[in-house]
Amino acid sequence: MEKTAKGTAQCFIVIDDLLVYGSVISRPTGIQRVAAGIANALLASPHTFSVHVGSGEIRTAHLPKEGSVSWRSRPSEVLLRLLSLAPRSLQESVRSLARTLLSRLASRRAGATVQTVAGDWLLVLGAPWIAPGMASGVRSLAARHNLRVALLVHDLLPATDPQWFGDAQGVAARRDMEMLISSADLIFAVSNEVAHQVRKQTARPVHSVSPADPLFPRTAPRTAPRTAAGTSEPIILTVGTLHPRKNLAELVRIWDQWIESSEQDRSTTDGPPRLIIAGRRHPQDAALFDALAAHPRTKSRISMIHTADDAQLAALYAAARFLVLPSLAEGWGMPVREALVAGIPSIVTDAVPAAQSTPYVKIVPAGDKVALDEAIHEWWDGEEPERLSAEIRQHFTPRTWTDVGREIEALLAQ
Repeated sequence: MEKTAKGTAQCFIVIDDLLVYGSVISRPTGIQRVAAGIANALLASPHTFSVHVGSGEIRTAHLPKEGSVSWRSRPSEVLLRLLSLAPRSLQESVRSLARTLLSRLASRRAGATVQTVAGDWLLVLGAPWIAPGMASGVRSLAARHNLRVALLVHDLLPATDPQWFGDAQGVAARRDMEMLISSADLIFAVSNEVAHQVRKQTARPVHSVSPADPLFPRTAPRTAPRTAAGTSEPIILTVGTLHPRKNLAELVRIWDQWIESSEQDRSTTDGPPRLIIAGRRHPQDAALFDALAAHPRTKSRISMIHTADDAQLAALYAAARFLVLPSLAEGWGMPVREALVAGIPSIVTDAVPAAQSTPYVKIVPAGDKVALDEAIHEWWDGEEPERLSAEIRQHFTPRTWTDVGREIEALLAQ
């Protein structure tokens, strides 16, 4: 860490958002996993601390323990499932109210006020819009105490792709990220693509620091899941929150056509493989469920899992021949790396930055249904997935959070 006039600069990791999210959700999504992974790595330093800022002061706060589950998570998961059936406007109102209430609760649980020295760092790693007041708190506290702000940018999607982010949370995300980018003394991004977008927007230096690879169990048995009849079947897997930019409705249409073709082809009795969609529901997931309703025969070949924990997710990856991500826009694309840890390749679009640095994927143009359809059929009918799986297991070495933490520490010390 860089030396100040009074010694080594301290680094205060702002975790308001992780406290809010962790209090109600049992399994974090990509941004929270990245933020918590980096924070845990950095907190090994004696000059780094986790703090809460939403109350207008920098106060001690403890990062939720990895794997810990709040007592609120179970009823919250049930409530979220029920809420997903409500009109979108009601979902947004309830979620906004919940974020505000949980932020106040996190503020009441924060500890003593922290003493800072001019030149210390306030480090933002996650999703500040999850905790109302976090972004404005960072900006005002940095100005008041002459602190420096370091910011990890996961994506600029609310600004670059506003068609999917017109809800209250999307508006808050764009506002808070623009506020923090304008206040930051040091900016880094999770991919070269996001770094380029921020440079283009700000004309400032932006460093690329890619996330570590997930460390969920790698020893899950490679067996296919059981059908209702008790037999096993191979699967194709897709993973991610059911947000419209994930383009999952396209997979439903592809599977519907696959079923139709197999029914018309009298030379074969083989239908399409089972597609498992593993992802938490989202207020804007109507397009996916509309597609499922419009193509009812896909119900026999498409299954959905909304609350898989790490062990269940590892088992799904182990059972899959390959992962498919038809996303139209991504900041990183953690499932690609999860698949690599599990030893399977992926078919992804060129909108997924995490796929750009690995040879174990097939990349198709985002939004090109024909190319996506052909790639899925080619892999399913051929032996490419097995060839790539063998190479992954022989050559792939996961990147660790320790690696990422060292890179960030080096940037803070410049």
